[in-house]
Amino acid sequence: MKFSTSLIQNLIFKTSLISFASFCGLAMNTGSADAALLDLGGWQQFGDVSTTALGEAKLSNNALQNEDFLADTIFNYSGNAAGSARPFPDLQDFLGLQPEALDVEGEAVEGSAIKNTVTVAPGDVLRFDWNFRTNETLNKDFAFLLVDNTLIKLADLTDATLADSPFGQQTGFGSYTFSTAGTYTFALGVVDVDDFDTTSALEVTNARIETVPEPATVLGLGMLLALGVSRRRFLVKNSPQRRV
Repeated sequence: MKFSTSLIQNLIFKTSLISFASFCGLAMNTGSADAALLDLGGWQQFGDVSTTALGEAKLSNNALQNEDFLADTIFNYSGNAAGSARPFPDLQDFLGLQPEALDVEGEAVEGSAIKNTVTVAPGDVLRFDWNFRTNETLNKDFAFLLVDNTLIKLADLTDATLADSPFGQQTGFGSYTFSTAGTYTFALGVVDVDDFDTTSALEVTNARIETVPEPATVLGLGMLLALGVSRRRFLVKNSPQRRV
């Protein structure tokens, strides 16, 4: 069975286009797969902080003062007490904040935090998953992210609507994404508001930096494939068999 030269050309061209489209789709879909978990254990720590695995941290505002309906060891992760935010602003000093900076819908009295300087390169994304857990029923204890001096509240008592154990309530895991290039001081923490009587906690998992290929890189590879398609067509068109 014989095939015409034009048919062979069309088959090569269509196959190349399919390969090119498949490659571009693969490049776009797997761009965020290049992720590096952050070693939160290497971050500076204040208060009750436990980091047992890469990308994970657990913090509470439990000060080991018999604050809850169960033993402190149930709600304190590290055996270290949460630190003062009032009357001594030790937590604020650790974070580089003014004493009143953590007074969100009440007076911050104690808490725990971790912090570190992180560089987010162009095209990089910092992501982490988090869950806020609490025994509070009245005061708005809260979990936060601090980016330089910008305080971002992740959740407070009013967001903890899911049943939990041994804590009373939880938010369930959510995700946070930060993608602005630059070098920043990031901090994560949890604060006790208006009383010392109950524990709240922040649990972080999958903290990572994801690198997404720049569009120019994908485009450049695509152009190389397109040039390959054109070269094949040229060789077929100008082959000795074609000229006969």
